[in-house]
Amino acid sequence: RAEHAEKQLALLTRRIESAEKLISGSEKKGKQAAGTADPAVAKALKIMKDDTIKRLSALKKSMVKAQEYTKKVEEERDALKTENEKLQYRVKHLKRSMEEAEKKSS
Repeated sequence: RAEHAEKQLALLTRRIESAEKLISGSEKKGKQAAGTADPAVAKALKIMKDDTIKRLSALKKSMVKAQEYTKKVEEERDALKTENEKLQYRVKHLKRSMEEAEKKSS
């Protein structure tokens, strides 16, 4: 699941970067054509651009939070896995000690 989430986050990152490049490219073209464009259209495009940037920023923030959460969960999983291995080792040797004690007492 973590690998799938990482792949999804990488895909979203690429999409965000592509969108940011497109926006910055369209800004340059928009500035060049601003003298010939209808002011209402220019205003509408600016509103759309600002809204898109706002949404992309929010998406990027949520993506960063998801990455941080994923990292935290993976670290907890690794710690639990290590603890589990240690406990299994202890149980194995306690069983062996009990079996040896039973053999000696018989």
